[in-house]
Parts: sequence; structure tokens; C-alpha cells
Amino acid sequence: MEQEIAGQADQLKEYVLGLQVLGKDESFDPRIDTAVRSEARRLRQKLAEYYQTEGKNDPIEIAVPKGSYRPVFTSRAAAPASPERVASPEPVAPQTITAIPPAARARGTLIAACAILIIGTGFAGWLWVHAHAAVHTPSIAVIPLENLSADAEQEYFADGMTDALFTDLAKIHGLSVISRTSVIQYKRTKKTVTEIARELKVDYVVEGTITRLGDRVRISAQLIAAPADRHVWAESYERDRSNVLSLQAELAQAIAEQVHVHVTPQEHARLASRPVNLEAQDLYLKGRFNWQTRDTERMLKSIEYFNQAIAKEPRYALAFAGLADAYDVISYRLDRKEYETRACEAAKRALELDDSLGEVHASIGACLDLWDWSQKEWHMRRAVELSPSYPTAHQWLGDVLIDLGRDKEGLMEMRRAVELDPLGPSPNNALCMALYMTRHYDQAIQHCLQVLEVFPGYLDPYFGLGFAYSSKGMYPQAIAYLEKAMTMTSGAPPAATLLAHARTLAGDPSSSKRLIQEYTRRRDISPIFLAAMYMDVGDKDHAFEYLDKAVQARSFASDWINVNPALDSLHSDPRWAALKRKMNLPN
Repeated sequence: MEQEIAGQADQLKEYVLGLQVLGKDESFDPRIDTAVRSEARRLRQKLAEYYQTEGKNDPIEIAVPKGSYRPVFTSRAAAPASPERVASPEPVAPQTITAIPPAARARGTLIAACAILIIGTGFAGWLWVHAHAAVHTPSIAVIPLENLSADAEQEYFADGMTDALFTDLAKIHGLSVISRTSVIQYKRTKKTVTEIARELKVDYVVEGTITRLGDRVRISAQLIAAPADRHVWAESYERDRSNVLSLQAELAQAIAEQVHVHVTPQEHARLASRPVNLEAQDLYLKGRFNWQTRDTERMLKSIEYFNQAIAKEPRYALAFAGLADAYDVISYRLDRKEYETRACEAAKRALELDDSLGEVHASIGACLDLWDWSQKEWHMRRAVELSPSYPTAHQWLGDVLIDLGRDKEGLMEMRRAVELDPLGPSPNNALCMALYMTRHYDQAIQHCLQVLEVFPGYLDPYFGLGFAYSSKGMYPQAIAYLEKAMTMTSGAPPAATLLAHARTLAGDPSSSKRLIQEYTRRRDISPIFLAAMYMDVGDKDHAFEYLDKAVQARSFASDWINVNPALDSLHSDPRWAALKRKMNLPN
């Protein structure tokens, strides 16, 4: 507004806004970093909401048209002072303020500037209040509903209803909802609400009961403010079983209202989504629970659950998204090409069925070329926009940003994923690796050790510790953790390669030399492992040869090439710039 009034609107370029408004550094590239466009979309939405509510009687409307960052000021018909004074006002179409007659330009410019500044000050105040009110987003944990039905077999029904409530709350931007994987452990817990809230670092806890008698379902829920353990709200609902899922949307909106969060019209529409077969939903939940463990056998089990859910509900978009995610993640461990194809087919079907779900946009990454950074970022940001409390969307957006070298943004998204799923193995391990990739070795070690305290049988933190300790020159520690990884994987190539690398750095290259001879004879070895081994023995020519093969094949871990500290010694070689170009990365 200031630039427009001052006649300097030609300076409202995306690059300038990135630096002056969002605090980006001079390396900011609007072609890759869409932060300005994302914020502009949010601003347009806030403006539209304001003029439909508090600002509906404002005499001048401010808008930022799509495709531009220049504000447009539009005069509006003044609202009547009272219904009695104007019986049937004629509607007056808004008119955009354009030219001012020359004779009145100086006086008119001053008046217009004053009016705009006064209105702008009021609107800026409204935005400031709302922005600062949202600085601390209310955080909520939904404790699994207790099944009070006489039939113990209805336990799955209670779990399904709990997840339906969580899913609806997670669609509301003004709320921060803790993931089901972190909350499930509190089912039938003897811990107090205050203890749960403290462990999960939340402001509110939702708990309740569910009773099913024949075709009638009764849900009682209460909202408790922590740490004061103060009851904020309680309500009971009774519905026919056929209408019970729509009740969850009503319940979610009631909870949002109690914590003073505005539910937008778009969110209202998403909350009114089509009901799903409850048995299919239960199978979907089991699939997600097994998928979150990142254990190979349990991920294969998750594929069975997702397929069973689809068999019961053929148009279940979330189940297709879950199936896509399972195939996508497991493709890194088993037959990559076979599972990649299946992942893409499931993701496309999910998008066809419902493109308003954040989980669906997160899963579509399985169909995108590994080096199509702009599309990957767009879909992950769309996933975050549609499901702001979906931790996987934040985690995978963080992955993309860190691979692009945008460390600050990437770590912010990774930490957000951990906030939303504090006890989930996947986001915690992702943060551990992200800290290593961004050269925060001490923090990486600290976080990986914390993950192992909670999940001692989880493999990935051992790799993270091996990487981080090696980068700090603490080779005995690195070797100790990687030897454990070797035992856990029966000597699989990732563990063997990392252990050989750590031993080489410690002064013993024999393992790397032996693996080169072994791996060059095998066809199932990712080129990235051979590249690492050749680096260990000082053969840069072969290292670049296999890095190039990894990039061409989009092989395991090739998306880390740009940011992996283990490859820093190659950056000064002219071939490094050529390799980055093949990865569609700027130099």
C-alpha cells in the first residue's frame, strides 16, 4: 500500500518482496522458492474473509489481484446507518479507483492517501491482532474415546470415531492437533489429563466415551484446559449409526469455537466430506499405524490393510493415499521399480477421488520425477494448506526444502512435524537426519540418542549417529553404532557401506576396498554405495561415474547428493556443477 501510494508500485516484484518482507537472503530464487506466492495467496484469502465479516461496511476495499502484487483500491456503496432511514437501498456496483481529474489531482491524491492510510491502519490493526493471536496456535490432543458398549467387539468403532474427530480437527488451520500415533499410547491410561498435556506439550485435551446400542450411537466429549485441569466444555450427542460420521464434523467445529478458532467457509466445506464405511476406516487406521513404524514387515502388512479397506470402500481416497505411501516408502528397501509403479497408480487414483485432502497431495510425490522440485514443493505445500496438522506433509515438505539447500525453512517444517507427532518414530528420525544434512552435528547426535531412548529397536537413528559422529571425527563412537546397525540388518549394503566409510576415515580402508570388489559384481547395489566406496579410496573419477549413474537412475538416496556432508570434498571439482544441473538444481 505504501509503495502504491508513493507511486513506486513498479518495485513490487517477487524477489524484492522476498528480501524486504519475508527476510530472505540475496540467494533467494523465486523460481524455486514459492514463499512469496504462498504468502500472497494467504493474504488474498484473509482480505476476502475480512470484507465478508468485520469489513463488510468499509467504504473502500483493498485487494491484491492474482498474478500481481500491486494493491487495488475499490470504492464500495456506503452501508445505510439504520434499516429505518433507508427502506430499499438500490445496490451500487463497486468501482475501481483509477484516474483523478487533473484539476483536483493534488487535493484528491492527498485525500485518497489519507483515506487509504486510515482504512489501511484499521485493517493493519485487524491483521496484527489476528496474526499475533495466532502466534500461539491452540494445541489439542484427542485421547482415544472409551468404548462403553456392552460388546467389546465395538472397540474398533470407538477407535474409528476417535480418528474421524482427529481428522476433522486437523483440517482447521487455527488448530494444532497432535498425531494419532503419539496419542494412541494413552488409551486406557491411568495418567491424569495434566500429565498427558505436559508430556505432549498441548494446551487442551479432548476425552470422551462412545456407546453403541443397536443402530443408535451416543458420544459424550469434554474439552479440558491444561495445565489447570479446567473443564472448558462438555456435550453429549446421540445419532443413528448412519449419520454418526457427520457428527464428528459438528463436534470438531464446536471444539474450535470453544478455543476461539475461526472455521473458514472452505474448511466448513471440507468438514462436510462424504462418510466412509466404518470397517474400511478401521482397516485404514491399522494400515497407517503399521506404516508409521517404518519397519519393513509391518509396512508390508500395512499394504494388506489398505487393500482390504479399498475392497470394502472402492472410492476411499485416503486408503489409496495410504497405499501409495506404503509402496513409495518400501520401494527404497525392496524392488524399487515395481513398487514405484504401484505407488503412482494408487496416488493418481486418490487424487481423482478427492483432491481436497492433504494426505492425497502428499502421496502424489510418488508420481513426480525426483528432480521436479517445483511440483514436489507445490504439492507438499498444498498438503500442509489442506491438512495443517498432518505431520507427514510437514516432514516431506522439509525433506524437499533441505534437499534444495533451504536449511532454515526445511528444519522449521521438520520441527513442526515433530511437534505434531512428538512420539512418532518417522518424524523424529527425519529431524535427526535433517540436522546432520544441515551440518548441525551436535544437535543431530542429541536428537538421535533421544529417539533411541524411546525406540531402541528402530534402525534409522543408528545410521544418523554413524553419519554425525563420523563428521565430528569421533570414529570409535560412529563405528560402535554402525556395527549395531550391521547386526540389525544382517550386513545390508547401507549399513556395510557406512561402516566401511567410518573405518576408512579412522585409518583402515580395507573394508571399502573389499566392498568395491564385491559390489561391482552385483546388480542389486545402488550406485550411491559404490560412489561412496570409491571416494573412500581416493578415486574421484569412479566416484563421479557412479554418482552420475545414481542421478540418472534416481536410485536410493540420490536426492541427498546435493546436501550430504560426506560429499563436500567433491564440491570444488568442475564435475560437481554438471551433476547438479542434471539434478535440476541451481549452482
